Amino acid sequence: MRSAGKVSLAVLVSRVLGLVRDQVFAFCFGASQLNDAFQVAFRIPNMLRDLFAEGALSSAFVTVFTRKKAREGNESAWALARLMITIQYVVLGALVILGVLFARPLVALIAHGYVDQPEKFELTVLLTRILFPFILLVGMAALAMGILNTYGRFGLPASASSFFNVGSIVVGLGLALIYDRNFGEVAMICMAIGSVAGGALQWLVQVPTLRRLGFAYRPKWDLRDPGVRDIGRLMAPAIIGVSAVQVNVFINTVFASYLQTGSMVWLAYAFRLIQLPIGMFGVAISTVSLPGLAVDASLFDRVAFRERLERALRLNAAFCIPSAFGLALLSTPLIAVLFQHRRFNAYATEHTASVLIAYALGLIGYASTKVLAPAFYALDRTMTPMCVSLGSIVLTICLNLFFITKTDLGAAGLALTTSLTALLGSGILLAVLSRFLGGMSIETWKAFGKMIVSALVMSGVVYVTLFLHVWFGVNDSFLGDLSRVMVGVGTGGLVYTGMARWLKLDEVLEVERSLLRKLGWNRASEQN
Repeated sequence: MRSAGKVSLAVLVSRVLGLVRDQVFAFCFGASQLNDAFQVAFRIPNMLRDLFAEGALSSAFVTVFTRKKAREGNESAWALARLMITIQYVVLGALVILGVLFARPLVALIAHGYVDQPEKFELTVLLTRILFPFILLVGMAALAMGILNTYGRFGLPASASSFFNVGSIVVGLGLALIYDRNFGEVAMICMAIGSVAGGALQWLVQVPTLRRLGFAYRPKWDLRDPGVRDIGRLMAPAIIGVSAVQVNVFINTVFASYLQTGSMVWLAYAFRLIQLPIGMFGVAISTVSLPGLAVDASLFDRVAFRERLERALRLNAAFCIPSAFGLALLSTPLIAVLFQHRRFNAYATEHTASVLIAYALGLIGYASTKVLAPAFYALDRTMTPMCVSLGSIVLTICLNLFFITKTDLGAAGLALTTSLTALLGSGILLAVLSRFLGGMSIETWKAFGKMIVSALVMSGVVYVTLFLHVWFGVNDSFLGDLSRVMVGVGTGGLVYTGMARWLKLDEVLEVERSLLRKLGWNRASEQN
């Protein structure tokens, strides 16, 4: 829990900076054609990042690297790291070259609706070519993060994406202010260059810590190495298994390209808010749990594995469930406070809020998958998440066709599809894993029930606060929306914590005691 707390704090800072980055884009470009083009262009290398870097490779590499370090020692593990860095240089470098050369057909594939809009299509192609080196840079950052995590270094790797956001804002906005203060096409190109600079910073900031641990890079190439083969064997199905949400987002992009201008931006900004709890809880808990799960699996300790996994799932759900309710209830004032400035108008706020509500329905599914899928890889059972993910992709296509052709939900329908498939996929993974481990404990199921009851009570109180704002005549100005968000979040947090105390929800109480100790309130913490 201490390690997860460090990662959660680092991810919180990163996600907040990511919100600031999106606010800069919203302020400068609004939900415009320029912003739509950037969202598509950045989505292509971003999806490949999850497929080949931070998702599949990270899970497979951490599992094999941890196993090798535990069984054969540090030097053998360092040799594997050198091999993988060299292979990644070659593979991702070639991928970057191919991406730059074939940017045009790639954009036509992922955003076919742009083909009939020549100006928008050409800008998206240009931005894609500029952004493609990002995949190589973030791939190297992911390997560095995996190595540091296995040595118990969680804070800095989790903070690395903060440097990406800072670098992309400072460099991109700085260049835009120099070359295009009207924030037209040239300014958007500058923002794309800034994103690549941020990716480089995300990698380089981790290098000094690697060196202090004793790692020194020397080029090495051996595709027949047993460790490389193990990583490749785990990666092949993991490429599909870990990245189901991103693949479904890719499918959504194809459908969204046929919708009205701004749809890409609404989907991106709403999902950014969903990523905050996913990163703080799902990713953070998965990051610190995976090395331990890999050790338990390598020692064939099924009891320890189940206890560690259950604890991770309970801790994840204890905060993602109320987050989902809160994001749905406060969607409109929250979007207005964060993005409704200058070129991002009330119309865009309304549509982004509806998309956020649809995404919030599947929040617990997204976050749980971040914990469950790596557990299968630690057990060397990669086929299950792969099959579940393949099924979710097929379901996404079918549901998207239904919502787009049979309803007027638009972009919200695409987000609803992603939520439904995430919930179904995580439910299947949990059921299969529970059966393999001999069933989840009754304490875990009771804890889930307590969380849902606490979140429902919290939601009722928050709804009353929103009603009182209307009753007292608080208008829809920035200050009015800010008041709704502040009062709603504050009241909701107090009510949820109070319910956790009453129902003795251990995961919430332990975090509360930990925070009290950090603040120096030891006496209060002991009494609690």
